[in-house]
Amino acid sequence: MKSGAAQGALAAALAAAISAAWLASCGTPEPSERFGADLVAQAYDQQLTWDSLASWVPDDLGLEDSAAFAERVIDRWMREQVMLHQARQHLQAERAQIERSLEAYRRSLTINTYETRYVESRLDLDVSDAEIQGYYDSHPELFTLHDHAVRVLYAHVPSPKVLAESRGQGWSKKDQRQWEARVNEVTGWLAQGDSASIPELERWCIAQGAMHHLDHEAWWDLRDLLDDVPLSLYRVEDQIQSPAPLTFEHDGRVYFVRFLEAGLKGRTAPLDVARTQITELLLQARRQVMLDALRDTLYQQAWARGELRRENL
Repeated sequence: MKSGAAQGALAAALAAAISAAWLASCGTPEPSERFGADLVAQAYDQQLTWDSLASWVPDDLGLEDSAAFAERVIDRWMREQVMLHQARQHLQAERAQIERSLEAYRRSLTINTYETRYVESRLDLDVSDAEIQGYYDSHPELFTLHDHAVRVLYAHVPSPKVLAESRGQGWSKKDQRQWEARVNEVTGWLAQGDSASIPELERWCIAQGAMHHLDHEAWWDLRDLLDDVPLSLYRVEDQIQSPAPLTFEHDGRVYFVRFLEAGLKGRTAPLDVARTQITELLLQARRQVMLDALRDTLYQQAWARGELRRENL
């Protein structure tokens, strides 16, 4: 355990070193005697230099934080070296296999990095509706729904009656009639569900601070919808296929819901539900074609240049 004075001296040295590195990166020459290739720590035959240490310290830290961070880096590095040394001493018989595994990983990482960059710089990401439709029609078995899927509009607000009563205010018959008229208006907007009614509904939701979802195109797994809208479903397939707006109250809130379309569990998903998956499958197929062509081309070119040679078995 280092003394407090020793820790303070090390922190000061680290701060000076990192300050010099920061000034150098800004184009201000201020060389430090304790920076560069000089050692900051050593463990067995391994050495940690000030350059290496500075490369691990984030640039956006202040000097004191940089020193504290560097102290942790040094301690972690030395502990790692102790464990690595111990492992090497006790795994002599496995060293050859470990080295082979490391070399195989190094080769795989290098190849994969090159292939990824090659494909990313050349891959056409545009997938046409015709391609998506064709794949959907040809592979319906890939898109079986594991839950009911629905397109739905909904909104919910605090019950005005519950809200009034919680504030000690009265709730008159007139208030009830006005609220029922508002409910009829909201359900009417939902029932129409067109380009004229939905903006009206959205303006009302914003004015009332209502939680709402009015995107016609979005699909939900039914279980996800039920996390937001606590529907009581007892004839599920009939209810989610009915276009009639629903209104109910739960836990002090009034809910307005209209199902637009449903895909039933166990059947083929609607195209729009499968669209994202199909797009990725088509892009993955393109990636594979591109990689196969790259590998074959490079292989043939290497043979043509005389860079490959083999003996017959």
